[in-house]
Amino acid sequence: MGEYEDESEYAPSGCVSMMTIHQSKGLEFPIVLVGSLDATPRKQHSDLDVLLQRTFDDREPFEPWERTKTFDFWRLFYTAFSRAKSMLALTAQENTPKGKGQRNVPSPYFSPVYQSLKSWTDVTFDPSKITLADVKDVNLKHAYSFTSDVLVFEGCAQQYRFFKDLEFAPVRTNAILFGTLVHQTIEDIHKAVLRGEEAHVTPDQISSWFRANYNNISQRERTYLAEPVLRTAEQHVQRYAVKERTNWYRLKDAEIELSLAKPDYILQGTVDLIQDDRGSYEIIDFKSEKKPDVFDDKEKIDRYRRQLQIYAHLIEEKREITVSRMTLYYTSEEAGNPRITFDRSMSDVAGTIESVDKVIKKIVAKDYGLNERPQKLCKNCDFRAYCDMNFCRA
Repeated sequence: MGEYEDESEYAPSGCVSMMTIHQSKGLEFPIVLVGSLDATPRKQHSDLDVLLQRTFDDREPFEPWERTKTFDFWRLFYTAFSRAKSMLALTAQENTPKGKGQRNVPSPYFSPVYQSLKSWTDVTFDPSKITLADVKDVNLKHAYSFTSDVLVFEGCAQQYRFFKDLEFAPVRTNAILFGTLVHQTIEDIHKAVLRGEEAHVTPDQISSWFRANYNNISQRERTYLAEPVLRTAEQHVQRYAVKERTNWYRLKDAEIELSLAKPDYILQGTVDLIQDDRGSYEIIDFKSEKKPDVFDDKEKIDRYRRQLQIYAHLIEEKREITVSRMTLYYTSEEAGNPRITFDRSMSDVAGTIESVDKVIKKIVAKDYGLNERPQKLCKNCDFRAYCDMNFCRA
């Protein structure tokens, strides 16, 4: 059960860390207590695994199938035993079988070494004479996403607190599913074009990708969309394919993962698309929401612009190219221009990264104070009632 693990504090002071052997992999502790000494080797593979290996693999098996269970067994407990730096203790509720169906504890595999060890109740065992190593500090940098961390916090610090810090599940998940569905299907289109299969990008094929993506996402997330909403989402994708079909030749790359390593954290992000028009590179970020008004939503658009500034900077360093334009593409736009484009020359990367630093510092310090309520977010916020209560008290 890894739900409450904190990798940065794997051995809290004054506490005993309880974990599976798999979870302990790669860690080291002054004292380790290992249980499960009733275990015996068990076959993990099926007859189908053997058949597939013999049919499709020209190489000999890495190890004999009949001995694999034993090798796996000792590999597992080697991992457990080697976690200890100063002392390893084997623990078991000792049991000698007296009836049918009972097992030896420890099992015959551990008995030879277990029986030869000194018991903790032995009068000659003095734990105070043992020099124990110190627990090593874990110097892990936390990773933050520009989209799901920085932009959410800038939109509303309290909303960030509930969703990201306290891990409340959002009530309104349909919008998230809608956006993910549109993004993944557009990604399928881009991958097909980049493979040289643009002739396969037909309305029927797009519909097939769309339905397959919906089935996978809805089953994984246990969230579903009504049929009219599904039709609208598919229209977003089909409309994009029709509008951009003549520009397929410009596609350079899609879904590029980026990271910016800072002294105290790592900033992560993903560029949806890079287009190349005769050496003039453009990065594009897709949005399935309604296209914002350039004047009324200036603050929101500016946050997106700063996001693209950092992405453009990282792309230029990673690919050694020059990004000339940065574009927000709104798939919901039917008749008008779906793009909001920024000139790369307007970018102030140093200033943008500095503003991100300030946001990350507030996140780390858990500074969720609000000077005023973000009214545009409040009307659809799951925590509106909580804020109403607290702002009324103030």
